[in-house]
Amino acid sequence: MLNNTVNALCQSDWRGIGNQYVNDGKVHNLKLSKVTDTLNCMHNQPSIIMKEDITMEDNNNDYVVRRLTPLECERLQGFPDGWTDIPGASDTARYKALGNSIALPQWQIIIDNMAKYLPDGATLGSLFDGIGGFPLCWERTHGKGTAKWASEIEKFPIEVTKYHFPE
Repeated sequence: MLNNTVNALCQSDWRGIGNQYVNDGKVHNLKLSKVTDTLNCMHNQPSIIMKEDITMEDNNNDYVVRRLTPLECERLQGFPDGWTDIPGASDTARYKALGNSIALPQWQIIIDNMAKYLPDGATLGSLFDGIGGFPLCWERTHGKGTAKWASEIEKFPIEVTKYHFPE
């Protein structure tokens, strides 16, 4: 029941609900203790940290925080917005792929620093590529088309890589 309440709040305009929310035929009094935007979330899903009233018996905690969106997970990992939002992608597949991926900022620094030691025209082949993090960092430094091939065993991650690196 509590998850339904939080999901409904995150999917609605929280400014319009006041301090009451109806779920499963019961009225719940919610006290908003803090409302913050998380990771520049641009699709009307503010992070809501709530202090719930005693009507929510099934939660022993004082606060509830909504789950991060796939877009926010992409931002946390350093990927461009919508990187895993390819045709046919489910949120579950996106969460899994992002959770198993590399965080790009430190790899970008490593690839940038390696560049001075590599010959002109260096290319990349990427084993166990995931969702294309290494080719993305590599091509940011060495230019489009310098990531030549990628290998991956999971279906969704390789589809993401193919989507962004079709050649």
